[in-house]
Amino acid sequence: MYNLINQKFVILLKVILLVSCNGNKNNRMLANSDSVEIILDSLNSSNLNLIAYPYDFLNTPELEEWKGFEKLHESMERLKELNFDGIEVDLIALSARLKKLRSSPLPMKLEIPQIKSRLKVVEMQVQKARYFTKHYKADSLIPSLNLLYEYYNGFVLRMIALQNENQKFITESDSVIKD
Repeated sequence: MYNLINQKFVILLKVILLVSCNGNKNNRMLANSDSVEIILDSLNSSNLNLIAYPYDFLNTPELEEWKGFEKLHESMERLKELNFDGIEVDLIALSARLKKLRSSPLPMKLEIPQIKSRLKVVEMQVQKARYFTKHYKADSLIPSLNLLYEYYNGFVLRMIALQNENQKFITESDSVIKD
């Protein structure tokens, strides 16, 4: 008889322990959703660095008509405002602009593998950021956006450096010819 009572008592203790452990998970889930809201609020204060629009670089006759880059830069500016409610929409628009820019011919001065590959890297980073908005990982979205801006800035700086290299080459070629 005592053995039967002890078995019932042990089973009752296991059930109580199991129920109390499951209740603890619910509290953790509540805490996680609270922390996500706090993290989202802190993300709004994130500072993304975007390179200034390169007016001097784009003043050359061939590049002046390149509207695709101008629209791309405007999209990057809008994304910088970080409206997390609609960030996926901004990333989709940015992705479409990049795809259109990559599929259309680049200006002749920029139709080189270095520029094309950097543009592709920017496009890939946009895809990663879109992934993190669909399958939200609070610890991954902001670093992904920071990388996006870093790669975009590298793309712009490489275009400017390429122009400077070409100008230096032309200047040196002219001096060699004159000698």
